[in-house]
Amino acid sequence: MIIVITPYVVLDDWHIKRLCVIENRIAGVIIRTPMNRHALKQWLIRLLANDFPKSKVIIHTDIALAAELGISNVHFKEGDQRAASLKEAHPHYQVSMSTHSAAMVRNAKAQHLDFVLFGHLFPTSSKPDLPPRTQLEMDEVLAIDFPVVALGGITADTVQQISSHFTGIACMSSAFGHKLQQFEKMIDNWSLKKVK
Repeated sequence: MIIVITPYVVLDDWHIKRLCVIENRIAGVIIRTPMNRHALKQWLIRLLANDFPKSKVIIHTDIALAAELGISNVHFKEGDQRAASLKEAHPHYQVSMSTHSAAMVRNAKAQHLDFVLFGHLFPTSSKPDLPPRTQLEMDEVLAIDFPVVALGGITADTVQQISSHFTGIACMSSAFGHKLQQFEKMIDNWSLKKVK
């Protein structure tokens, strides 16, 4: 499972083009942006008009916007109680959450969420003052029988160090901030790890 996350900027046509190019390599894209609901809705309509599958769009937090657009994938930040409420009310929705500890992964499992992102695994510019998760923390999380997607500082090089016991990987910079060839190399390197 490859999940990409949009950079926290105003999204434009370049982001639509990049997503359409990489669409066949990813399971989904978490739409996380400072855009207001109206502007984001218009951007999403343009994305979908470019034949990007609705099934791969994951709305961050805004349940009302997801419902308005008929999108049934919603991602939440760690500890957001709306995730469990949404999953209980709409079991067919794919509901995911960002996590930073084994306790939160266990909590997500108990709430019947579909998967979690866990990180950050490597130093990343988005969290410059926070140290990455330790090997002990990763081992504890991977001992839980639940889909856990690795996040944070993942590149074509660092992906080599990630345990194949993770369900997948998630990234922002590698998908939107690097050349397409680097993104493809990262996915290929991950795929090789998963088939071993």
